[in-house]
Amino acid sequence: MKNVKNILMFVLLSTFVFASGTRTDALGGAGFWADDYANINAFPASVNDHNVAWTDGSNFTSIFDKDGTTWGFAGGTGNDVVDMYWGNGTYGVNFNLAMTPEMKVADGDAMDADAETDFGIGFGMPLAGGDFGFTYASTGTLGINHRRAQDVWLWDNMLVNVGMTPEDFADGNDQVGNTALSVNCYTNKSYDGGTSGLFALGFNYEDMGPATDGGDDPDATMGIEWNFAVESEMTDWATLRLGYSHAYDFANGGDDDGGLVVGLGFNYGSFNLDMNLNTVDADDNGSNLFTDPVRYLNGRNTEPLGAEWTISYNW
Repeated sequence: MKNVKNILMFVLLSTFVFASGTRTDALGGAGFWADDYANINAFPASVNDHNVAWTDGSNFTSIFDKDGTTWGFAGGTGNDVVDMYWGNGTYGVNFNLAMTPEMKVADGDAMDADAETDFGIGFGMPLAGGDFGFTYASTGTLGINHRRAQDVWLWDNMLVNVGMTPEDFADGNDQVGNTALSVNCYTNKSYDGGTSGLFALGFNYEDMGPATDGGDDPDATMGIEWNFAVESEMTDWATLRLGYSHAYDFANGGDDDGGLVVGLGFNYGSFNLDMNLNTVDADDNGSNLFTDPVRYLNGRNTEPLGAEWTISYNW
């Protein structure tokens, strides 16, 4: 179920003390935490809820209000020309433009590359008592996301995501076609002492096309995924996060891409640092952080302590 999870990845949560994509990665995914700014790409209207700047070491983004209109700009990576956000209090839009220049290579073993212009656009608004988001990229990839309060058995909310990418092998392209659907029922609970919990059950479907032009078309996959997560304040400046997921594909059996994620959040006033700990070593074995923590305390570890991090500033 790994491809389904990657294709239907969306981002969420706002002006709470700890908020970032790193935070929601430890807690099952941004879609389950509707107030986190990690939602902005999948639900563009949520840009209206934030005044925040953040970086994860690869990019920098700032979102702010100007005379009742929300604007946001990212520094971009690679060949990005512009990466911006806009909101008017009800609707939200994001837009990205990237331009790759033509490349002429003298070496006979290398291929020339034509100039390319790529773009992506997203639109979001309140719809049917919930949040709606639509995204489209110039490659033909589109995504539809909807989240709303919905009582279903043990759960209080429902999150639906659809993603489609057309096959494109023309002119040397290697774009594999894909259709994916994810439906999650989930509940967030708050407890005394600054503790929040998540319990979610999702249904996933994915139909991938052949990896090469004229290749074999693999069977579609279909299964379920469980997500459990807890976030608890250890002190007034530090928070511990634990998330666990497990997926089962009815055709191929269990999925080992889930497992435990451990995260930490540190509050420095307006600044927040979110970090997820490294839970595997270079050989994908269990991390020595948990089996031999003394090595980390003494600085004799060979694996890094952190797997990802984000620094945020809220005002």
